[in-house]
Amino acid sequence: MAGRRRLSGAFLIDINRIEPDPDQPRKRIDPTHLDELAKSVKRLGVLQPITVRYIEDDDIYRIIAGECRYTACKQASLNEIPCWVKNPKADEILLEQIVENWTRQDLNPFELADSLAILRDANNLNQQDLVERTGKSKGEVSKLLSILALAPDVQRDARDDTTGRITKRHLYSLSRVAPQQQLEVLKRVRRDELSAIDMERLVKRMEKRSDKPKKGGAPVTRRRFATKNASVVFTYRKRDVSDTDMMMTLREVKKQIIEGSNDPKV
Repeated sequence: MAGRRRLSGAFLIDINRIEPDPDQPRKRIDPTHLDELAKSVKRLGVLQPITVRYIEDDDIYRIIAGECRYTACKQASLNEIPCWVKNPKADEILLEQIVENWTRQDLNPFELADSLAILRDANNLNQQDLVERTGKSKGEVSKLLSILALAPDVQRDARDDTTGRITKRHLYSLSRVAPQQQLEVLKRVRRDELSAIDMERLVKRMEKRSDKPKKGGAPVTRRRFATKNASVVFTYRKRDVSDTDMMMTLREVKKQIIEGSNDPKV
């Protein structure tokens, strides 16, 4: 028939020959959402195939994207699942999983941030590389990575959260708070049941109170580091410099050195 053609790589696969990816960023699935999805699958079938790759050594198919649909199919006692079969590279698998999970409301923010950091570090990427690969804005990527610079005790607390009340927006705002104040602010969020908007307003008030009188000209912040053989000074044309800013700067410098583009600047 004119105007249509068959798609290659689509198969119905025995559910017992499919397994989840142990490295999948998403570690938890909301039981309520899963029950609703299982009922929908029973009634309507699987409306969107999952994506898998073939593992030849084990003669099984491992999920790239669609683990929630797969789990719902098992709960609905389906024998087969429609699948797209792909054979991507390792970094492409993680990238697809990151993009697939980015907008999931029930995903723990750290699961996504950790995966993005793994993708960055394993491939020696800078922030702009991540922007181009994920298709997300520079601001989104920067904010997501910023939560990995939260104080360790705050990270432990937020990582263990199972209520879903501590969202990405809460953590983005928290990353702008001084490390020694972060845990107290997080406790207040829980105690007063602050929404993400409430917390953003709270952090703005805290920043306003801590602002120093403005001086003429653009703000400059310098960070100096001394090693056994050298000292290094980073100069930023902004007042607030976070640990995330420093780590991104160091990675970009490292990449320039590796690429041979570290010409001395006078």
